[in-house]
Amino acid sequence: MEPSSSSSGSVNGSSLMVMTESHSQSIVVQKDKAVTSMSRAYLENKAVSDAKSLIAELCRQFYAMGWVSGTGGSVTVKVHDDSVPRLDQLIVMSPSGFQKERMVPEDMYVLSPDGFILSSPASKPYPYKPPKCTDCALLFMKVYGMCNAGAVIHSHGMESCLVTMINPFLKEFRITHMEMIKGIQGHSYSDELVVPIIENTSHEGELTEPIAEAIRAYPKATAVLVRNHGVYIWGDSWISAKTQAECYHYLFDAAIKLHQLGLDCSAPCHGPIGKVNGFWGSGGNFSRSFRTAAFGLDYMMEPSQHCILLDNEGTATPTSFITDVLFPYALDNVGKHLAATYGSKETQEDINLLRSQIQDDFEQGVSGAVPIPPDYVGKELVIASLVANVESMMRSDRKVIALKQLQGHIWRTGFQSNELVGVVFDDVPEALERWDASGIKVYVYSSGSRESQQLLFAKSNYGDLRKYFCGIFDTTMGNKKETRSYSEIFQTVGVDKPSDILFVTNVFEEAVAARAAGLEVIISVRPGNGPLPENHGFRTIKSLLEI
Repeated sequence: MEPSSSSSGSVNGSSLMVMTESHSQSIVVQKDKAVTSMSRAYLENKAVSDAKSLIAELCRQFYAMGWVSGTGGSVTVKVHDDSVPRLDQLIVMSPSGFQKERMVPEDMYVLSPDGFILSSPASKPYPYKPPKCTDCALLFMKVYGMCNAGAVIHSHGMESCLVTMINPFLKEFRITHMEMIKGIQGHSYSDELVVPIIENTSHEGELTEPIAEAIRAYPKATAVLVRNHGVYIWGDSWISAKTQAECYHYLFDAAIKLHQLGLDCSAPCHGPIGKVNGFWGSGGNFSRSFRTAAFGLDYMMEPSQHCILLDNEGTATPTSFITDVLFPYALDNVGKHLAATYGSKETQEDINLLRSQIQDDFEQGVSGAVPIPPDYVGKELVIASLVANVESMMRSDRKVIALKQLQGHIWRTGFQSNELVGVVFDDVPEALERWDASGIKVYVYSSGSRESQQLLFAKSNYGDLRKYFCGIFDTTMGNKKETRSYSEIFQTVGVDKPSDILFVTNVFEEAVAARAAGLEVIISVRPGNGPLPENHGFRTIKSLLEI
């Protein structure tokens, strides 16, 4: 649900000023007349009162935990009313600049689902400042609209701040094989938890669009870290948000302490990452074959002498497998997949992401976009319009996140049912085994999602090849034809200099971008690959065994 773009509106008889980007520092309220007795009764009913009391109680708890000290941080919840759909429920938010541990229910703001302030707290005598709704209001409304959340917590907890400062270049926090990961929605103990990191700004409202971009890029995430600032965490209910917030802070703290011990929180074995503060982790035993640390501090690591970054399509996997097998499979099964899984949370998230993308397409005049009707018209009509849009995107070779995510879920079903088997060139397994034996770290950088690449290599015609890879990158690192994407990868893998990375691709534009970032580059010439420009200036190979 996006904040209204109009400057004023009428809700329950009150003329109010609505939140807009120009009001990012505060939300202005104008009352031309008193709220009617009916609306006043509704705003003071038990459900609203309970939500206000809940926020006051939570803020006292969070203050004791160090999350909302110094008037920082904020909490918002939706008023739970079984008779009202989630999207239409009222919203309660904490005030700005207020001692969170001293708040009472009467200090809270009540907003409409569209972002109108319906109820404001009364002014208090000196030394209190005039009441003001939280500076996080625009961000909270963005999360409510994009994630169908029931509550959002903004914490200034020290762990959430420090974990973003260990490496100022990384755009993600990663951790795996920790019991508390099970407390994060959609994750299990052995999963890799990934939390996006965005850069801080001078004013809270300026974070709105960066957070929206992070949510689109990481649809599975339920949190966004803000460097040198804190974290935003949301859930289906206040219980879910609170539970996840406690787990996130635990994991941030664990990652910091593991790093201090020289241990890698992103590796399943949590093995050593190198020499830290004058001592070695795990008794001084260090192997170059260990995965790079999640924080990748080059000056704290034993540098790798060899690192290979592989493109997938046209380099490790035949282009024909992607174009003639995977894409047609997704196209043929999109309707079946949506119908079979329509009620699942994952598919509803896919649909919401598609709706957002299609709305953007309409606004930008993209041809082939078909309006998605509201859910109440019926499942069949919604699915039919979604299929039409997906078909249009695929036929025009769109590489948008919404499409990639849905394709990945369709392919997952195909791989799990053994209807799909990943195909790699015959020389790939031998080359991977040879590099692994030599201590060379190998990564993949693909236009496809991480999940689809993992499925392809896990269910390949040569068995499970994932053991040979230290990591898989996708376009959340950036466009493959942009130089800064390879600079980001260089900062992530933790080598001494960009030229320590050898990038192998079949795409000339990617080769140019990687070389501009300082990487060594080889172009893979395989059957089905496109032609290269004359005098392109790159070394070429026909087999990975030539490396």
